[in-house]
Amino acid sequence: MKVYLDENLPPFVVEPLRVVYSQHVFRTCDEERLRGMEDVPLLSTLRARAFDAIVTRDRAQLKNPEEREAVAASGLRWIGVADKKLRGLEQLTITVSTLIAGMRFVFEHDPQGPTSYALQTVPHGETQRIKIRLLAA
Repeated sequence: MKVYLDENLPPFVVEPLRVVYSQHVFRTCDEERLRGMEDVPLLSTLRARAFDAIVTRDRAQLKNPEEREAVAASGLRWIGVADKKLRGLEQLTITVSTLIAGMRFVFEHDPQGPTSYALQTVPHGETQRIKIRLLAA
């Protein structure tokens, strides 16, 4: 599958995805020279360039009737990632881990028509990710 990573995603997410899902192609907006393009023409451009999916943080695309129609007409799989408004290392690890954990299911799914996937953010609170215990000597 050929997957486009929208410009609203940090560029660092592409390399871990390429490593984990090496049988798929991941391209960024900068690699495709599509930065700043409006959503409706972007979707048809991606289809013309043989993309199968778009990954974005822009969940409003499915709420805006014109953009929703453009997504459906493009035939692309729409993959939404929640924006948790985190910073630094916390944002990096949550975004990458959410994509790595969720993309497996997107790749395994056989859509029967225009399909959207809303990736659920991986739990990222300290008590959700780690248990800390002091060891008695």
